[in-house]
Amino acid sequence: MAKPQLGQDHIRKKSTGALARLLDWALLSHLRAIDAQHIDPSRTSDGRILVVVYTSCVVLYLLNYVVLEAGYQREIAAFLIEKLGLFGAAGEQEADPSLTSLAMRAAWSLGCIFFYLLLPALACKLVLKRPLASMGLSPRGFFKHLWIYAVLFLPVAACVWVVSFQEPFQKTYPFYRNPSSLATLAVWELFYGLQFFSLEVFFRGFMLSELKHRWGWRAVLVMVTPYCMIHFSKPALEALGAIVAGTVLGFLALRTRTIWGGVAIHVAVAWWMDVASLIRRGWFQE
Repeated sequence: MAKPQLGQDHIRKKSTGALARLLDWALLSHLRAIDAQHIDPSRTSDGRILVVVYTSCVVLYLLNYVVLEAGYQREIAAFLIEKLGLFGAAGEQEADPSLTSLAMRAAWSLGCIFFYLLLPALACKLVLKRPLASMGLSPRGFFKHLWIYAVLFLPVAACVWVVSFQEPFQKTYPFYRNPSSLATLAVWELFYGLQFFSLEVFFRGFMLSELKHRWGWRAVLVMVTPYCMIHFSKPALEALGAIVAGTVLGFLALRTRTIWGGVAIHVAVAWWMDVASLIRRGWFQE
């Protein structure tokens, strides 16, 4: 009776060992590599970490209490229309309300770009005295690792298509609710994409730029909490997915030393979400 039990124990140990090796290959070895790449306390200091953390707090505060305010968006939209003459000639906005909506969406995007990108860049150059490349802006290695992001995009794109028929998704996307033409849709998607570029610079670049030298891959745990929280106004499944996406993109940014792969997949997913919503609504058939 003992021999079958020994055989079962052997199989169980072999299976456990195989799973452990798979986990080590897929995750743990990369976490160790991130630590080996980045942990070096001599390259940072408590003061530098405080600059990153509190600059990040100020950026998120201003985004919530300034950029997301309708008053700000109306003021900037009016400036873009009346002073700069953008989004149509005088009087066109009254005839086509979607142009005013586009201007307000552009105002939101410009606010995000200003606070997500410009303030951290100024802190990086003027206070931390670091090159902008320290925020992951170097494109080196982008094409080498692009296949990883392409593989990640496929299941996400499939999930987006599945949930795109749900009412919360339809009510949220696209933010520019009723594009009047393909041209205005393209203008919106350009502003939308630039906003995601600045978001990646902030979360996967600036927020990790100093923390990684002290904590290695654990710096991602600090970054992903506010990243999840900015999605609380989105559909519940998207906010939940932001935890996974923020963690994966954070690890990849540290491992590849560049944010450009994250920019590519983030923009691609965002554009696909808008297109999927419009397809479900029949917008392209109108």
